[in-house]
Amino acid sequence: MGLPAEKHAMTLDEFLAWEADQPERWEFFDGEAFMMAGGSDVHNLVSGNTYMTLRNALRGTSCTVFMSDVRLRLAATDDLFYPDVFVTCADADRERRQVKEEPVLIAEVLSPSTEAYDRGGKFAAYRRFPGLKTVLFLSQDRAHVECYSRTAEGDWLLTEASGEAASLALPAFGFTLPLAELYQDLPAAPA
Repeated sequence: MGLPAEKHAMTLDEFLAWEADQPERWEFFDGEAFMMAGGSDVHNLVSGNTYMTLRNALRGTSCTVFMSDVRLRLAATDDLFYPDVFVTCADADRERRQVKEEPVLIAEVLSPSTEAYDRGGKFAAYRRFPGLKTVLFLSQDRAHVECYSRTAEGDWLLTEASGEAASLALPAFGFTLPLAELYQDLPAAPA
């Protein structure tokens, strides 16, 4: 996440009118516009692998997996986000074309420039989605995933998996994510 485009607060309608003329993608959080930073090849591969792994696991269900070109709106505050990957199973979201509003899973690939925001204000906003069950934070530096799962009491439980031989259980969905699939085909680290 970059710096805010404007220091004054905007309404959602003002933001949408302004954003329509921008060549970049922008998120709208707490009344301010934030330009989305460009990602690395590793970020793109981990995001794509996560999308494909979730799509394969959810095939034949009523759930749909989206990548970072689809907006997610937090209706309670009119915030707009472009998560790296998210899943929705809502009939209403199937009808919406431009913006989805009912995620059940959100995945963010952490970047040095956005990690503090992803783990801080953005994660706090994500937790306000009523039907959200799972938030994943995926490292770019190594095969490591943090999974926050909403409990029946509404608390968030952290589980982690590390190493390409590991798998991460997603209790809300009844399947596991093999880290080898999430981290496949990555370029070799520079010498």
